[in-house]
Amino acid sequence: MEPLILQKKTEVLLNKEIYPVLQKFPKAEKFALCQEIKQAFYRIIRNTMLANNVKTKRLEYFHQVDADLKLLLVLLSISREQKYITERKALQLQERVSELGRITGGLMKAQVR
Repeated sequence: MEPLILQKKTEVLLNKEIYPVLQKFPKAEKFALCQEIKQAFYRIIRNTMLANNVKTKRLEYFHQVDADLKLLLVLLSISREQKYITERKALQLQERVSELGRITGGLMKAQVR
């Protein structure tokens, strides 16, 4: 599995699903929770690109991606608890983030072999 698949899926999720949801957050959260969510996505894309371009430290970059995916699950949970997003939307987004996590796990396993 190519790291590029992870990068592409992350970009699609960010553009098609995350940005429209963040538009509906209250103004007070625009520079806090929204910013944190976007930054985590940017870091995932960045670290995936770095992992794709280097042969050494590749696993380290995937670990950073994995950490940001876990952070996103927490941030989406907070968003749901604060009622910025519906239960259904939160579960849908968490499932999509988990899918990215499974891809990352597969890439990490392939790296260890």
